[in-house]
Amino acid sequence: MTAHTDPGTARSRRRRTAAAALALGLLAPLPAAPAAAETPRDPVSLTQVHPFKGDSQPCAAAGGDVVEQTPWTHHFLGLSRAHELSTGEGAGVALLVPEVDGGVPALAGAVEGGRSTDCLGFGTSLAGVVAARRVEGSGLLGVAPGASVTAVATGDPRTGMATSQEVAAGIESAVDSGARVVLVGTGSWEGSAALESAVAAAEEADALVVAPATVPTSRGPMPGHPAQHAAVLSVAAHDVEGVPVARGPLVLPSGDLARVDLTAPGDRVVGTGPGGGHVATAGDGVAAAFVAGAAALLMAREPDLGAEQVRERLATTAYASPRGDADPLSGHGRVDPLAALAATPGGAPAGVAGEGFVPGPSPEGSVDAPPTAAVVSAALLLIVLCGLGGAVIKRGRARGWRPAAPGEPVR
Repeated sequence: MTAHTDPGTARSRRRRTAAAALALGLLAPLPAAPAAAETPRDPVSLTQVHPFKGDSQPCAAAGGDVVEQTPWTHHFLGLSRAHELSTGEGAGVALLVPEVDGGVPALAGAVEGGRSTDCLGFGTSLAGVVAARRVEGSGLLGVAPGASVTAVATGDPRTGMATSQEVAAGIESAVDSGARVVLVGTGSWEGSAALESAVAAAEEADALVVAPATVPTSRGPMPGHPAQHAAVLSVAAHDVEGVPVARGPLVLPSGDLARVDLTAPGDRVVGTGPGGGHVATAGDGVAAAFVAGAAALLMAREPDLGAEQVRERLATTAYASPRGDADPLSGHGRVDPLAALAATPGGAPAGVAGEGFVPGPSPEGSVDAPPTAAVVSAALLLIVLCGLGGAVIKRGRARGWRPAAPGEPVR
């Protein structure tokens, strides 16, 4: 059976279609949103290293694979331009981990107190994030390639586990050695009076303590210590798109939310590994290493800055979260080393020598917000007018185009 359509209904549909098509025609010149940047390929071929492992599990394999391309983290943080202002020359970072293989080529001359082995491989990767030197055939370079790293043995080298008392002792040792930046690579999920005292001593000595906001456990991530101390710069990981890795805030036994001051790369990170090859790593401890490197850059450029001033500069120049400073997942936002280096003492960005950065045109074109709003408003107005016009025509035709008589309904 063939369906028949009433001619009046068909004309009405054609009018509505024409009005919609005209409105869409006005919107047609607007370019589509640019495609998202291609996500870096997951370094699946690299050995994965972690901050902790079981006592019976084997040590991390000393792989020889080397990534020739520049890792995504380097571009994301704008390190090429940041290194025009500072490489961290003269700055030092104390690194609290069980072991660091200081003999790998990328760390030659960069590590004090290192060993020739690193069962976990994690400490070596953190040292590389902070201060890896340029090596021919490798795209890896540390955040502060001119800085030095002092390895402070903290925790069990077989498992990575560290008690709060061991972390406290590591902080005290680092402060006693004169370190201005203390990176806690091995955090604890337990606080203690000893840890509180060690952090207070670091604050008194004008040393900046940087620590992972959380630590992984068999029950999932837990709030890390000493990151819950207000004087510590607490860092959480974000992924290759800048989105926090954590999907929700953690709650302390007191009912308060776990502290997060900044976020930094902590997913699909390429690092130096034991034996000289590259490894893949992730987590809040890795993110903390990026922030410690940024602090070293800033201290080398402005050596008169105190720890609290460095902390404040990194916070005020961070790429802010849309939720503001109260965001429980991002804190002040993503660390921005270049902005921190280019800022004035008051925190406002200052001019950077050289040509200013201007984003290149997108292959998909660009959109100006005011003209776009005007076009959209005009299109919506046209749709309304077309609808009203159609109603007037329909009613006029029904009356034979004569004026409505007094009292005659016009609907």
